[in-house]
Amino acid sequence: MASRLALAAVLLVVGTVADVGSTHLAITTGEYVEGSPVGGALITLFGPLRGMVITKAVGMVLIGVPVALAGGSRRFVATLMCGGVGLLSLLAAARNLLMLTGVW
Repeated sequence: MASRLALAAVLLVVGTVADVGSTHLAITTGEYVEGSPVGGALITLFGPLRGMVITKAVGMVLIGVPVALAGGSRRFVATLMCGGVGLLSLLAAARNLLMLTGVW
């Protein structure tokens, strides 16, 4: 059975690809609205792809630092960082798709 960290890493990759793909599709159709002011600023500053990757890195730090300071092991922190950002990325992708289909 795969470890939790490996599953979280897969969730991170799948979520990131889904988010970047759906955002690219939304941008090309003119329906894109960034939900996060920090993400919007980073995307404006660095461009869509680099801005999104930097936003994900910032999210990982925001998730990981408090858990690390609370005494979490490196493996636990890494699992939460990958899984948390992966899940948030999947939610962002779902939001983008709902906006594109006109449901939201």
